Amino acid sequence: MRISVAVIALASLTCLSPPSPAQQVEVNTEVEKLLKAVGGREVWSKAQGFTMSEILHSDQYELPVLRHYWVDFTSPRIMESAEGNGLRQSRALNVDQGWTVRNGEHSDWSAEQVAGWNSFWPGIPTRVFHLLASNDPAVRTEWRDGVIDIFLDDKRVVWIATDPHGTPVAYGREDRHTDTHFLGKPLQYGDVTLWSEAIEPGDDWRVVMVDYQLMMEPHTISFTAPQNN
Repeated sequence: MRISVAVIALASLTCLSPPSPAQQVEVNTEVEKLLKAVGGREVWSKAQGFTMSEILHSDQYELPVLRHYWVDFTSPRIMESAEGNGLRQSRALNVDQGWTVRNGEHSDWSAEQVAGWNSFWPGIPTRVFHLLASNDPAVRTEWRDGVIDIFLDDKRVVWIATDPHGTPVAYGREDRHTDTHFLGKPLQYGDVTLWSEAIEPGDDWRVVMVDYQLMMEPHTISFTAPQNN
């Protein structure tokens, strides 16, 4: 899943030594600005997941594709449905297994597919907002020239670049320009404020956010394959 515009000169990874007290104060200030910009600590701390709709524009498809997502913040569960260009597909990660139904044909995921989505899930940016707002003890943050690095259990899972007001303008998982998602202007979606679109370098991949809503009870959503319901 790519979730989903400014040019950022990415610095090298920060050193592994713990931040000084002054550096910790600085990064805490930047985290608070980020949380305020996206809707506030209270709303994100209470959320347990989200549902999102977006329109994908990609050079892989002749026409746009409408995609819907359901994501659990508390355990690795992600479901996606996509429709357009003759494609009708649903697929989901359900903790330690996964499945796809494409144009009516069911297939189970390989261990490699499950591992790939499991590695992606921890660093979903809006899940990270929830962890930051909840003061999750597994989270550590560092600040470097306009970028907040987010670590879970001492492994960096995502970086988020912000403007002086704390508004996210880009994010990525690696320090390569080609892996960066540049973010459009902020818009209000219910109780939160997020980007209107996300764009990758080269203009061959772009998603436009249609709707985003936080879920308070994601466990009411079934992530099992349709024939198992």
